[in-house]
Amino acid sequence: MTHSDSPSIRMHDSFVFEVTQRCNHDCPHCYNCWKNDADYPIGELNTADTLEMLGRMLDQTGASLVSLTGGEPFLRDDIYEIVDFLAERGVTTNMICNGSLITEESIACLAGKISIYELPLLSVEREIHDRLSGREGAFDDVTMAIADLKGAGERVVCVFVATKLNLPQWEETAELAIALGADGIMFNRFNPGGTGGRNIELLQASPAQLTEAMDTADRICAEYEISISCSIAMPPCLFDHTRYKKLSFGFCAAGTDRAYYTLDPMGNVRPCNHSTTILGNIRETNFWDMVDSPVMKDFFDARPEFCSGCKLADECLGGCKAAAEVCCGSVWALDPFVKAFADQAHKLT
Repeated sequence: MTHSDSPSIRMHDSFVFEVTQRCNHDCPHCYNCWKNDADYPIGELNTADTLEMLGRMLDQTGASLVSLTGGEPFLRDDIYEIVDFLAERGVTTNMICNGSLITEESIACLAGKISIYELPLLSVEREIHDRLSGREGAFDDVTMAIADLKGAGERVVCVFVATKLNLPQWEETAELAIALGADGIMFNRFNPGGTGGRNIELLQASPAQLTEAMDTADRICAEYEISISCSIAMPPCLFDHTRYKKLSFGFCAAGTDRAYYTLDPMGNVRPCNHSTTILGNIRETNFWDMVDSPVMKDFFDARPEFCSGCKLADECLGGCKAAAEVCCGSVWALDPFVKAFADQAHKLT
């Protein structure tokens, strides 16, 4: 582990809080762990217990940033109380939602309390966005939400999940995000898990298709002076990161100081929001005992055999461990995306 061993100064700057597992969308690419075939605890605590749990997590981590996600956060009647609690604690709060329940009233209620909103913009074409959202009217809802948020002076990042269905419209979708006033764009490859694990054939694009789209993204960054990040690991054995001058890339951060440990609505803590591994429950177990547990050590240490001999193995970690876990049965397995295109992979030696 990379954190300090001294309990008096141990801190972790941020975490993800899944405020609810309920959602009014049914995205075919959804990776929420409770949508995997294996059972996962379902439910959520009442308001008082939720705030007590959050306080415990904040006290033990010292976190100054919390990202609220779900499910759909605005399906919780007490979402405003949760945000108020975090604001009173001086915590910076990000809101990851689908935009369908954002209104001028909700924006006003949360004014000054949300650092940034992350909303999906999956296609410039209404039919395709709605199909990838699993709900008719989703495109109209999210574009109106973005416009209303920007009209109120809020910061918005649009999230594009790259699949075979929407990649042909990627450039026009990015331009729509820019026209709506987006402050940044995430270009995330489809990463299977949950519902998405059952739709790989339908959704998974090839490295060649993704490379072409990232070439376009790099040009868009320069042309429009907007930040585009690839937060889902783009394994360097399949993608040449050096060809991109403007895009930013991220690799698995599990177990490091950059980790985004995830708290579910019942208090269970996981290495990240894609993983199904439960390290313990914050209502019963100290956060740092979970971080130091053998289960977390195994997650952190995992390296696919396929990656041995590659000079970037300890940086890339073979792609997404959580996707390997949920699709292949082990964090030591190879990322299913890399596995699907292993014949095209080139180790860096």
